[in-house]
Amino acid sequence: MAPDTAASTLAALRLQRDRFVGFAFAAADLLLQVSGEGVITFAVGAAQTLLGCGVDELVGRRFDELLQPADRAIAASLLGSLARGERFQPVTLGLARDGQPPVVFGGCRLGNRPNSFFLSLAISPATAPLDAHKTILPRADFAERAAQHMIAGGRSDAKLTLVAIDELGALEERLGEEVGGGLVSTIERYLYASAASVEAAGQLGTGRYGVIHKSEIDADRLQSGVQSLTRAVDPEGKGVTLRTSTLALDESGMEGSDAARALVYCINQFADSDKGELSIPSLRDGLDKVMAETVARVGNLRVTVADRDFTLVYQPIVHLGSRQVHHVEALARFRDGGSPGDTVAFAEAVRLIADFDLGVCQKVAAVVRQQIGEAVPVAVNISGRSLESAFFTNALMALLRPDLAPGLLIEITESAVVTHMGEVNARIQALRKAGFRVCLDDFGAGANTFHYLRSFEVDFVKIDGSLVKAALQNPRDGKLLGAVAGFCRETGIATIGEMIEDEPAAIGLLNFGIDYAQGYHFGKPVADLNHIKLPSAPPEKAEVRHNVKRKGPVATYGVA
Repeated sequence: MAPDTAASTLAALRLQRDRFVGFAFAAADLLLQVSGEGVITFAVGAAQTLLGCGVDELVGRRFDELLQPADRAIAASLLGSLARGERFQPVTLGLARDGQPPVVFGGCRLGNRPNSFFLSLAISPATAPLDAHKTILPRADFAERAAQHMIAGGRSDAKLTLVAIDELGALEERLGEEVGGGLVSTIERYLYASAASVEAAGQLGTGRYGVIHKSEIDADRLQSGVQSLTRAVDPEGKGVTLRTSTLALDESGMEGSDAARALVYCINQFADSDKGELSIPSLRDGLDKVMAETVARVGNLRVTVADRDFTLVYQPIVHLGSRQVHHVEALARFRDGGSPGDTVAFAEAVRLIADFDLGVCQKVAAVVRQQIGEAVPVAVNISGRSLESAFFTNALMALLRPDLAPGLLIEITESAVVTHMGEVNARIQALRKAGFRVCLDDFGAGANTFHYLRSFEVDFVKIDGSLVKAALQNPRDGKLLGAVAGFCRETGIATIGEMIEDEPAAIGLLNFGIDYAQGYHFGKPVADLNHIKLPSAPPEKAEVRHNVKRKGPVATYGVA
């Protein structure tokens, strides 16, 4: 080849190379060539800006050393997809260098260079720095942020999009902690890139997310990106299904605070339900319907609480050894015939439980005042969530004067999770110091049961009927109940067992060392305290291994 021809060919090749490099730099800040073993063999671009070193210093280093440890497994999986000849949509990864924003990571493999990967790293405004407002919020904080927009009403132009990614939990578990965790972190970054103006994103539950935004979310792009990512890290799997539903947070015609309470309730329902109304294929249609129904229900509950539109019925609780009525539980009944338990759980969920509890306390206090000095006192059942409120506790202490203490016991329910354990225990001790006896209700019904028993100093523990029934049916649960009874006995706490429906169950409970019992065997709820049925004495030949007597009659108020 003539010198001029060779020179012109070389110049043309250099021009073509420079064009390709220019095109690449138009979309990236750093270009890397990486071997099949993950070692960098070539680098060009803004290495000093992104990584604090020159491009020459990158050659010979492992590519994954440039990334945050939490993102290395997901990057390895993506390189594996390139090795299989597949492609993936660019994803956002965090750099190991402190203070650097995440980068958009892309890559390809050329057919004529099967043992090399060509990677690009680019800073993107859409993925933003890792500052406080770009982190994934926990459920409670995210729900509070959404509620603030709802309260603002017409002053807010924000929208809420709920995102359900089916099968994500199973996929994360199958991939293992490193790759599965990296997958979830990357999906969370996709959420912030799903719209041009995302204010907040939150993880509401496994495979359940929320996004607060102003511009429209590109649901198709989000679906495509998540599908591409999951297929890259799990080539043998079937991918995941992504569903979205968007609700404007300026709902006209809704009273702001009620709409906000309803919104928080809907978010929690969506987060906790696998097959509920908010997670079915018609998620987009279902959210508006559930939201409207919940707002109406909040309004009805508010009227019920304000008007004290509920009544009380009473059910006896007896000492298992003597069969004497030891206290009476007053149960709430609503005029609409709805389930009292469901109504109270809803009140807790929409944060109206403190108002409801205070209304109940007023009714019960009136009953106590009418029969001070008589044999059967009255007590009130209070949600642990209400006791998290200093305002509620102050109002309660103002209502429960010291002269009521001999005839009143406070039951703390655990149907709603208590988060401020120390504050609640301090308020329990203030009640006890004022002379009121305190009972921990629903023991054995929730995940935090033993944590509550350890954290709260109380006088009584009421054991949930589900644990009582299980203990009477199989030895394993029986040992658990016996251990609880022994612990309470050693620490001076009286025990109460629920759902006793026949004599064999009563004798069985007594043999576990439980002090008191409640159930249809001893009497159904009645509207008049004077009509409470006195239970019969136990059979003379009943086997009794434990018989712990307690002093003083007690009456409890609760909801069932």
